[in-house]
Amino acid sequence: MHGARFEGKTVLITGAASGIGRAAAMRLSNEGARLVLADRDAAGMESVAQRIHGRQGGPHTICYDAADNGSTETMAAEAAAVFDRLDCVVCNAGIYRRSHFTDISDSDWAKVLQVNLTSNMRIAQAVTPVLREVGGNLVAIASTAGLDGIAYAAHYAAAKAGLIALIKSLAVEFAPDGVRFNAICPGRVRTDISKGLEPLSNQNEALLVRPPRLAGHTEGGQPEEIADAIAFLGSQDASYLSGSILVIDGTQTIG
Repeated sequence: MHGARFEGKTVLITGAASGIGRAAAMRLSNEGARLVLADRDAAGMESVAQRIHGRQGGPHTICYDAADNGSTETMAAEAAAVFDRLDCVVCNAGIYRRSHFTDISDSDWAKVLQVNLTSNMRIAQAVTPVLREVGGNLVAIASTAGLDGIAYAAHYAAAKAGLIALIKSLAVEFAPDGVRFNAICPGRVRTDISKGLEPLSNQNEALLVRPPRLAGHTEGGQPEEIADAIAFLGSQDASYLSGSILVIDGTQTIG
């Protein structure tokens, strides 16, 4: 533990109601951050807020829908205004869908790209001027699918690949302003993102995601392990890191 790296800092976390977002909220609160939590799951977000209530006065919560640009832009504007500053933004909200490529509908393609890519672009547009005021940074949660591709989720992989390219582009453009942009590419992590998805008919089991081989992680990583990386990239410990794409997958994409 690194004590209070976020003391006096304000952090926005999207997708904060569960999984990686919830773990990041707990971790950064423990390190002194004032939090703005955003999610469409109001009840789940409030549950997280109650768990950390009292630390730094408790988090501010915003209910929004990443599938709607207007809702996303309103959320980002409120997040930037509530504490009069933003030091770090964690773009974590996302959705995962599985489908044979030839069965992907226009609406499914559009929604997956909207939530996983376009909404993050809208957030970055809204918060970058605020981050520039304090030399802040943005951490996006991408995926190894955006690096290597993934069978039966071409729309998800395309969105995450776009997110990676977006982060690299922003890192270059805003480097002279002292604003850092980085991304994390988790492999399999034990969250609810694919909960309730039924196996596809006629899917080829040999094409499914390779499991991690790291001892103790053969069922995937824990959200807290991704939160550790978020805390590092979002802090001054990573002051010389921008445009980095950090793969955390327990060897899943190697070999």
